Amino acid sequence: MSIVKPTIVEKWQKKNKYGRPGTPLNYTKVAIHYTGEADVKGSATVNYFNNVVANGTKVNGKYVYASAHFVIDLDGTIYQLIPTDERCYCTNSANRYAIGIEVATTGQDNHYTDATYKSMVHLCAWLCDRKGLDCKKDIIRHTDVVGRAYKLCPIYMVLNPSKYTQFKLDCANLKAGKIKTSNIINCTNGKGKVTVIPTTATTKTKYIRILKDVNIHSKADFNSSSVVGKVTAGGAYTVVETIKRTGTDMYKLKSGVYITASPKYVEVFER
Repeated sequence: MSIVKPTIVEKWQKKNKYGRPGTPLNYTKVAIHYTGEADVKGSATVNYFNNVVANGTKVNGKYVYASAHFVIDLDGTIYQLIPTDERCYCTNSANRYAIGIEVATTGQDNHYTDATYKSMVHLCAWLCDRKGLDCKKDIIRHTDVVGRAYKLCPIYMVLNPSKYTQFKLDCANLKAGKIKTSNIINCTNGKGKVTVIPTTATTKTKYIRILKDVNIHSKADFNSSSVVGKVTAGGAYTVVETIKRTGTDMYKLKSGVYITASPKYVEVFER
C-alpha cells in the first residue's frame, strides 16, 4: 500500500551545528515528542528551532542543541525543518536512526486536537510506508529511548499507554489501506471514540440461467393474459427482486418482466 504524502509546509532550517549538522540519516524508527507546553502553536516551536537555536543560544551558560524533522501544529499543519536523510537533535541517542516529530498539544493533559491527531497518523504512517517499517513496532516515544526518570515525552502517550497503542494501530491500518484519512478519529480527546475499520461487505448480483424454454410475464402472476414472451434455454438474466407468492415464487428481471423461480426452469447464481 502506498500512502499519499500528507501536505507539508517546508520551513528549512539553515545548516548549523546546533540543530542541523548535515549528518546523513537512514532512519529505521519514527519518534514522537511533545513541544512541552499545552496550547502553544507549533509555529512558535518552528521559530524557536530555526531562528533562535540555529543561531546559537545559551541556557544556564550552555548552548542549546535541539531540532526536529517535523513539527505538527494545533490546526494540523505539518512543518518540515530538516530533510529526512539528515539527522536532527531531538531524540538523544536515537538521533542516529530516528525521525523526530514534535507535536503541539492542548488541554491540561496535553492531548491532541482532532486536526493534530489526524496529521500525526497520516505523517507517521507515510514515513513508515516509505521505509517499509512496522507502525506497531517502529513508531516510538522519546521516553522509550531516555526512560521515564529522564523525561515523560510525549507526556499524554506515556501516561495513557492504551491511547498510544490505538494511535499506532491507526497508523498501521492507514498504512495497510484498511482506513482512509477521513476515517481517522482522535482517541485522545476524551470522547471515548476510536477509529474503526469501515465494513466493506460486498453485495453480489443475482442472476438466473434458463434451463428450459419458459414464459415471461408483465405482472407477478402466471395468468395467460400477462404472458409477453418466452425466453429460451441457455440464456442468462439479471434478477432485481424476488417476489414471494402463494405457490411458486417469481423473479423480477432487470428488464422489468417476471419469470418463474421454479428450479425446474431456472438456475440461480451470483457474482
